Amino acid sequence: MAPCSDVAGAVASMLCALGFAGVFCAPPSAGFCAEPIVVSQGAFAREARLADSGERGRVDVGVLVCREEAGAAEAACLAAERALRGAAWPIDVDGARIASADSDGSGPRGRDGSGRWLWGFTLICTVVRHVG
Repeated sequence: MAPCSDVAGAVASMLCALGFAGVFCAPPSAGFCAEPIVVSQGAFAREARLADSGERGRVDVGVLVCREEAGAAEAACLAAERALRGAAWPIDVDGARIASADSDGSGPRGRDGSGRWLWGFTLICTVVRHVG
């Protein structure tokens, strides 16, 4: 697995722990992995300051499943979404805690440059982090 941002890295590790293979933080070449799952992290959006020098907010993590067959992409994406929504949150990551995770629903994302089918969803992570 390639290095990623903290929250995306934790989500990628969670997917691997849940039995998913070929999880990356950057799209690999088709020759290296023909059917990857790629996670990418959005920016932290603060929703509240906390009394103990912390803050609570949201980090969106994109999860994109790539498969040779459309039905396989859909099935793998739905399985990944279900697994992450049912995962054992909270988990700690470098000075932060992913308190919970929800998703916006899986859907088709077209095809990639190699003609493989893409399905994806956004995992909406509630994150509590400590600042200065």
